[in-house]
Amino acid sequence: MGASLVYHAGSPYNGVDLADLDYEQTADTLYLAHLNYPPTKLVRSDNASWSFATVTFVPGISPPSSTTVAATIADEDAADSGLNYFPETAVYCVTAVDDNTTEESIGSPPVSAYNDLTLKRNYNTLSWPAASGATRYNVYKANNTQFYGYIGTTTQLSFIDDNIGPAYDQAPPVANNPFAIAGNYPSTVTLFQQRSIWARSTNVPHGIWTSKSALIENMDYSRPLRADDAMSFAIMAGQVNSVNQLTSTTTLLALTSNNVFKIDGDGNGAPLDGASPPVIQREVGRGSSRLPPLVVDNVVFYVPSLGSSIRSLGYDFTMDGLRANDITIFSPHFFLGHTIVSWCYSQEPCSLIWAARDDGVLLCFTWEQEQNVWGWTECQTDGLVQSVCSITEDGEDRVYLIVQRTINGQTYRFVERMVSHFWDTLAESCFLDCAVSASFATPQSTFTGLWHLEGATNVAGLVDGVPVTGLTVTNGSVTLPASIDSGSVVSFGLPYSVDIETLPLRINVPGEGSNIGKIQNPTKSVFTLSQTGPINAGIGYTDLFPVPPRMTDPPNALFDGVYLMSMDNKVRDECTVWINQTAPMPFTLLGVAVDPVIGG
Repeated sequence: MGASLVYHAGSPYNGVDLADLDYEQTADTLYLAHLNYPPTKLVRSDNASWSFATVTFVPGISPPSSTTVAATIADEDAADSGLNYFPETAVYCVTAVDDNTTEESIGSPPVSAYNDLTLKRNYNTLSWPAASGATRYNVYKANNTQFYGYIGTTTQLSFIDDNIGPAYDQAPPVANNPFAIAGNYPSTVTLFQQRSIWARSTNVPHGIWTSKSALIENMDYSRPLRADDAMSFAIMAGQVNSVNQLTSTTTLLALTSNNVFKIDGDGNGAPLDGASPPVIQREVGRGSSRLPPLVVDNVVFYVPSLGSSIRSLGYDFTMDGLRANDITIFSPHFFLGHTIVSWCYSQEPCSLIWAARDDGVLLCFTWEQEQNVWGWTECQTDGLVQSVCSITEDGEDRVYLIVQRTINGQTYRFVERMVSHFWDTLAESCFLDCAVSASFATPQSTFTGLWHLEGATNVAGLVDGVPVTGLTVTNGSVTLPASIDSGSVVSFGLPYSVDIETLPLRINVPGEGSNIGKIQNPTKSVFTLSQTGPINAGIGYTDLFPVPPRMTDPPNALFDGVYLMSMDNKVRDECTVWINQTAPMPFTLLGVAVDPVIGG
């Protein structure tokens, strides 16, 4: 039994900076933003080839290195005499175009010619060397003005101007990198409408910058502006409104320190247009913290900048706008005095949000919007959960965690992955913490490869589907007790206990009124279970008894279906049921029903 090796790639960031690092991914490229570092990207070119690079925001294609121009004058004598010859200075530049990426370079170094192109047979000939990657070239001209206008395109390395009038509504791109120096580095990034969107620098905390359309590493623009040009603007709303996060659904949202704003082209959902300023509308008056929001379906979940809660941000038909709802309202005790430091969304097979609290506690939020089902669960482990993320693998979302544990007096940090929700046989399941699993062709009684649990005396396991507890790891190994002898398919790790308490029953009894405040007892309970190992139940955690199997169940079979249990005959002022499981076995509770006795 063993573990996979970890691949290391050198990073430009210090460890203390990681908590404030924002990121956005497209394919094998991860864009990174931090207030104290220039924009950076992490590129994966192979499984064991990863590299960091500063995003320079220059076109992927360079212009011709030089341009020459030759003036052709048909009547030299007229030119010398000046008779009917009125020359003007024409200034030219050439850009390279890559039609495969739609990218256009900045202009080549300018050149000028002195000629009277209004006369027949007079013309200027431009020439330039080939630019790498260019499929064609655009030519621009300025006639006695500082502004260039488009006069033509060619796939050749030369162009003849015989008095072509410049189209001043199309000019060559101008080089632009708004993040070239410290103080201008952005701290948040997202991708939206084929643009990279960056925001919040030290110098302009309420500023937002976008790349050109379809060119996320190009911040160039033209004069006059084009629709696909890069953009820069700021949020003006009476407060500082530092842009803590950007996120995109059907529109671009700026989650600032004081408000949430919607940004689009015209206020009605039109795309961003580099030739006209965007429309910025305030939607919600509760700002966001720096924790990146989660987008689940069409709903955004975010942690407010003030208070101890989590809010969902979604469209509300009645107000024709966004509404922020508190989704911790039924579980405020999980959040009071705490913040969320890391979270992720696991979509399949269960719609769950996993959140690591600042004290190392792991919280789980069940979310099924179409069924209006949602609620929080506290997941305790023998350690501190410091970070979580979700990665899709083999048709389901697997959650990875960084967990700090103390083993045999030593503190370690483990990268752990939650096991698959799917298993064919009980022996292949694993319901343990910090666990490893393996299978062997020949049954064994001693298993090695447990150095990460060295010295632990409370290790549990599942051996060919049979639970075992109280094992001690010595020299990285455990030996099975004589009662189990040996096994082929095994899992070993730290055990945990599952505890569920139903909410107090609230009913109105005809002729007697509400049951609140009256003595009562759930005399019988009905549990609906699916593929579940042995469990205990009772009226409280001190009054637990094994849930009996049905007479029709095969020996040692998992509980699957409806099970009836009589409760302890003790009255209390609330009618609740406590359910517990300690064995490293599967447990899926689908429903609980009670038959209460009230006032007796």
